[in-house]
Amino acid sequence: MKKLFSTLFAVALTTLSLNAQIKEGYILYDMKLEGLPPEQAAMIGDMETKVTFKNEKSLTEMTSMMFTNQTLTDEKGMTMLMEQMGNKIAVQQTKAEMEKEEAKSKDKPSDPKIEYIAESRTIAGYECKKAIITTISGKDKKEEKVEMWYCDKFENPNKDGKGRGQAIMKGLKGVPFEYSGGQGGMKFKMIAKEVSIDPVSDSKFNLSTEGYKMMTMDELKTMQGGR
Repeated sequence: MKKLFSTLFAVALTTLSLNAQIKEGYILYDMKLEGLPPEQAAMIGDMETKVTFKNEKSLTEMTSMMFTNQTLTDEKGMTMLMEQMGNKIAVQQTKAEMEKEEAKSKDKPSDPKIEYIAESRTIAGYECKKAIITTISGKDKKEEKVEMWYCDKFENPNKDGKGRGQAIMKGLKGVPFEYSGGQGGMKFKMIAKEVSIDPVSDSKFNLSTEGYKMMTMDELKTMQGGR
């Protein structure tokens, strides 16, 4: 179970901070998990991830029958709210704290190598192009290849690769509409199924931590079996 939530935590951080030339709207993704015991898969059920963006703000909402996760990022930093079976946990980091944590990481992945493939397909009504992204990370310097379909009508705000979970996006010429990844035997696949570019109310980005137990990022990683 700790591996599951560690993987989902990484997914949330990878998809957050989404804004682009199209500066307002949302992308709704279907999310599938592989490598789960049947009983856990039944408990979680169908999953969705919705990324709502407006200028420098974004909100990633991951939902299933078992849990919810909301991650807000803006110019100030990050707020994450997690709820599982009645347990509510909140984590907040300033932008400076996020940068400091990234700088001290011993297992930072290498800059990704991106191979752009001359293939295209339509996903959620948008033309997307294919890329193969290769990274090397971890103490064992393991190489990992990710197939990603991206839409270059949306500028990639994470093209500098800064921020937790964003290294794989460094240099990518758009926003991912379909991709997969994972940790250990746990794999996930996300594919956009609905896109809106309608105006978004500022109130959408007001997250309250009331009723949540506040934790540091280190405490959260320890709880999830990390270091």
